[in-house]
Amino acid sequence: MASGRAAMNILFVMYGDFTSNSMVPLALHANTLQRHGHACAVAIPESTDSSSSADPGFRALPYGDVLRSPESAFADGQPADVIHAWTPRENVRQFVTAYMAQRPTPLVVYLEDHELWITTQMLGLGEEALAHETEAQIAGRMPLALSHPYRYRSLIGLADAVAVIQDKLRGEVPPWVRCETVLPPVDLQLFSPRAPDFELRRRHGIADDERVIVYPGGLNSITRESIRTLVQAVCLLNERGVRCRLLRTGPFALDFLDELPPSCAGAVIDLGLIERRALPELLSLADVFVQPGQLDPFEDLRLPGKLPELLAMSRPVIMPPANIAHMFHDGVDAVIMQTGTAGEIAAKCEALFADPLRADAIGRAARRFAEQHFDADLQASRLSAVYDAAIAEFDPNVASQVWTADAPTRPIATLLARKLRCIASARSSLADLSNSRMLLEHANEMDLAQARVAALEERVESDQAQLAEMRRALQSQEAERALVAEAVARFERLEAAFNERDDRLAKLTHALDQHAAQLRDIVGSRSWRWTRPLRSFFARFIGTR
Repeated sequence: MASGRAAMNILFVMYGDFTSNSMVPLALHANTLQRHGHACAVAIPESTDSSSSADPGFRALPYGDVLRSPESAFADGQPADVIHAWTPRENVRQFVTAYMAQRPTPLVVYLEDHELWITTQMLGLGEEALAHETEAQIAGRMPLALSHPYRYRSLIGLADAVAVIQDKLRGEVPPWVRCETVLPPVDLQLFSPRAPDFELRRRHGIADDERVIVYPGGLNSITRESIRTLVQAVCLLNERGVRCRLLRTGPFALDFLDELPPSCAGAVIDLGLIERRALPELLSLADVFVQPGQLDPFEDLRLPGKLPELLAMSRPVIMPPANIAHMFHDGVDAVIMQTGTAGEIAAKCEALFADPLRADAIGRAARRFAEQHFDADLQASRLSAVYDAAIAEFDPNVASQVWTADAPTRPIATLLARKLRCIASARSSLADLSNSRMLLEHANEMDLAQARVAALEERVESDQAQLAEMRRALQSQEAERALVAEAVARFERLEAAFNERDDRLAKLTHALDQHAAQLRDIVGSRSWRWTRPLRSFFARFIGTR
């Protein structure tokens, strides 16, 4: 065993299947840990069908199978020695709670993103709007593969140890939990420096005098704007006479290319998904890599999975002043942007294109950085040390009081309050008294907050029920008013019709009266009397015909 530690059964709990971005570093960690003598298994939410294309070197089981038989996950028939919750996403939290209620186990939680920011962005909620949503309301509209804003921090607090993907995420970890940074691993043999594949260049229609930027990254509502900025930078380069093509690979087609001028869209080759084994050859075509983005909560508290792979390819990488940018020396092992605008990206690329010796030196330094920081064996050893710390911190007596049979139905904040009380009561030395008081105060505040939240949510539900009833009553009243208004309108239409008829009758009567008066005048006239014999003659004459 390379690590010299006792072999462990390690159960990873993943929020998605083998198509998830996080499965790449997880699989590399798991396979490396197995080479170190440990046994690894991965619990995923549903079917394991997606594992066939990934060909993992470890067992993958659906959540339900593991919960029905925790011992079935490992070949030795023994349960997990440690649970590695890969992020505190809601489906992971639910699985961990259900598993722990059956078999309390040392727990490690892994953080790789700004969970709260991602959830609120995906749900379209700002901080102010979030404050007006109850825990149940958010749960009802939130996918399980996101972290619940009101629950995920309690899972972190319940951990025996936490591993973070980069140092800035340590702020998410409470002081009573051991925290270590474990950087993502990279397969340094697969992603290794190599000459460009000129046949591959020709297949993609790239001219000999064209520069190439390769971007491997998925498109979603969060990354769309940064990818658009990269495309705009490539457009600017071509407008300035620097012929350049962007090769992009990743899930979901770029849906904004039709909005660009044809000359601009024509500089982008969107390849969609390609096999992972083919990715290094595609990356070898690049003169430079660009990780687009700006300094914001999303970029600053993550570490893009592609970044270690790009660095390992020995090409210069242009990146935003976020996440792990502070670990680099600008212009030495990376090129750090200030604003991340399309104009800045284009300028940085043009400068590197114009100075191939400098670009080559930065690329070689990037490879050394990757070897120093993202070596799979090194990071697996660090992760193994986190597991050891979790096992050492784990107290079976405390766990049995926290992870009771009713744990899956209890608010997770209540479980955390239980744990803090147990830890506080177990610490009796003078050195621990102040910490114990702090933990007890925190537990009391959590219980009080949970009680207030429960009461408020009950009140909110009652108020919402009353509002719903009022809306129904109002809708009924509005319907009645609508019927009355319609009846009034019909009456008014009938009344208008009657009035119009009366007007016509009055006019007709008046006309008839006038006609009768005219007839009376005619009959009473002298001419009428004088012509009477003549009219009689004509009447007899006409009658005899």
